[in-house]
Amino acid sequence: MSESFELMNQRARDFDPVQLPRVALSSGPNPANHYLPRVGAPDEVFAAGMWRIIRDRKWTIAAFALVVVGIVVTASLLMEPQYKAVGRVVVVFHRDNDSGVLGFRGADTSLLDDPEDRTAIDTQIRILQTDALAMQVIKNLQLDKNPKFTARGGRAANQDALLQSFHKGLEISKVKGTRLIEIQFRSTDPQLAADVVNGLAKEYVDQYYRSQFQVSTQFSDFLANQLKELQARVEDSQRKLVDYQKENGLFGLDDKQNIVTTKLTDLNRELTAAEVDRVQKDVNYQLARSGQPDLVARLEPDNLLTRLRAQQADLENQIAQASVQLGPAHPKMAELSKQLAQVRRSVDAEVKGIGERITYEYQTAAERERMLRDALEAQKQVVDHLNASAVQSDILKREFETNRKLYEDLLQKQKEVGISASLKSSNIWIVDPARPPKLPAEPNILRNLALSLLFGICGGVWLSFGLAKIEEKTINTVEQAQSLSSLPALGVLPLLEAKSQNGAHRELAGGSGHVDHALVSLLQPMSLAAESYKTVLTSLLLSQPTPPRVIQVTSALPGGGKTTVSTNLAILLARLRRRVLLVDADLRRSQIHLAMRLSGNTGLGPLLRNTVTFEEAVVSWANVPNLFILPAGPVFLPGDTELLMWSFQDWVKRWREQFDHIIIDTPPVLSVADAVRISVEADSVILVIRSGQTARDAFLRAQDLLSKVNARLTGFVLNGANLDSSDFRYYHNYSQDQTKLFVDE
Repeated sequence: MSESFELMNQRARDFDPVQLPRVALSSGPNPANHYLPRVGAPDEVFAAGMWRIIRDRKWTIAAFALVVVGIVVTASLLMEPQYKAVGRVVVVFHRDNDSGVLGFRGADTSLLDDPEDRTAIDTQIRILQTDALAMQVIKNLQLDKNPKFTARGGRAANQDALLQSFHKGLEISKVKGTRLIEIQFRSTDPQLAADVVNGLAKEYVDQYYRSQFQVSTQFSDFLANQLKELQARVEDSQRKLVDYQKENGLFGLDDKQNIVTTKLTDLNRELTAAEVDRVQKDVNYQLARSGQPDLVARLEPDNLLTRLRAQQADLENQIAQASVQLGPAHPKMAELSKQLAQVRRSVDAEVKGIGERITYEYQTAAERERMLRDALEAQKQVVDHLNASAVQSDILKREFETNRKLYEDLLQKQKEVGISASLKSSNIWIVDPARPPKLPAEPNILRNLALSLLFGICGGVWLSFGLAKIEEKTINTVEQAQSLSSLPALGVLPLLEAKSQNGAHRELAGGSGHVDHALVSLLQPMSLAAESYKTVLTSLLLSQPTPPRVIQVTSALPGGGKTTVSTNLAILLARLRRRVLLVDADLRRSQIHLAMRLSGNTGLGPLLRNTVTFEEAVVSWANVPNLFILPAGPVFLPGDTELLMWSFQDWVKRWREQFDHIIIDTPPVLSVADAVRISVEADSVILVIRSGQTARDAFLRAQDLLSKVNARLTGFVLNGANLDSSDFRYYHNYSQDQTKLFVDE
């Protein structure tokens, strides 16, 4: 670091003062505000933060785990040994696709698991856990008189205490993938544990037999009562059916045999034929009414009228030929005319006769149709009445058949119940009786030790995260600041007069006794603090193509350490043989004159009021050549702060001509507006963060206010970092090694 600092010193010697133009407020983009990207991806930053929390609080995690392990091990050693006896019972069920003997389903002895079996086995487990079964076992084994058992539940006469003690030691579960139920019982006496398991299993099987017998008896009694009722109902329904059929003439007849329905069918068929005949007769009747011989002759092609019409046509043809050959006056013409007149009279008479005959036939067909229709309507009424009676008859018949079927089924079931009761095998039996255990189940010291260690470490980690969560409102590390902002980190400054984790006072290398924060770069140049300030200065001077001349040092809130940073940076710049002006622009809480051990008789305040000249206000510090200090001096509020707001830029312009670097210590950004106004005149703005004190939202709001006025934010400095923190080790491992070497020599 010292070699790098000397190279930077050589570069500064070659640097000539250049007058920079004053930066005016504008809304346009400022290239200086295009910060460097954050280091690492968000996931990497998050993982690094988690690991840092665990590493920084490793002793907290270890202490928490040690306490948990100690408590668990102590409790395990003090615990009375508990023995666990285990017995198993198998439960099988009926298959739905097995009709079994006499229609009953047989037992399914397969051990496959299905949803119905799980539900049934869960039911059996609940039965095993009932108080009634527990009290029966307590009574059979006389557990209420056993001091090893009653000591678990209190007074022997208290039934609730006995049940509570019994259920506390009992554990019943299903063996996965089987129909086995596992019964476990814990007790300080291994023989007692085995006796309870076997007694419970035996009582459970016996209770199952009793319940099955009771169910069969109750079912038989129920069937007998139902048979009596059904027999009476069958007899009553049969009597009603017979009486009704007799009253309505339906006895022994069905729909095909009933003469009424047959007659209705015949009438309907005859009516249809009559309608067809009447329609045909109606057509002939209409033709006959026309009186036209040609049309009437077509009704009967071979009748007399046809022949007369042919004779008439022949005579008319002869008359026409004779009239041409013989003339109208010929006697033959008269004879033919007389014959034609006779034929015409015969045709007319025949047409009339045919019309009368067709009219009679039509009237007869219409009358027959009417009579058939009347008969059909009358028969329909008879059939409707018959159908109504048949519906009621069917109802009575179905009721009779239903009652008879129920009676026959119940009678058959009653017979089967009596036979199958002696044939059906048991569905529950004990497959593995419990034996007295030889080794205790609790306490398992190795398991408890492993679990306590695991839970202790996990709990310690969660405790560390919880403590970090409480502190997360403030910025403690560089990673936290970089996760909030894209500003680059210029450096990390150690917490002076810090104590290490063992509580002993840790001296910064190169110094002893009291540490002067503001002058550490001068008084202890080989200390870690001085090396840290050199790192900050190197980052600052190399952050821009041209080293910044006007440097503003500020913080979000008071107490950030901006004055200490300002004085040390000014000392280091002056040691580079540059003319440096250190300005105390914090008129409300001026600290530079105290840090530099100067009098506050004159300074920036009188200079702004024009009561003194700049040469009278500035102080040349004898301890460091080329370092000039302009303290705040006597201040009159609020007038001096208003003058600072409006005339400070003119003074900055003059100072650029006289000094290589101007370092301005300004008030906090969020406290007053002075720092924001002065920031537009600076070539570089440094934001100081106090580790563990600067709130995250304060840091972001301060950065936002400076960005809105296009201030040239160069980066942030993390001040007051703990010497044991990962941030400080990350930035200063090399410095520590160099310092140790220097001290050893």
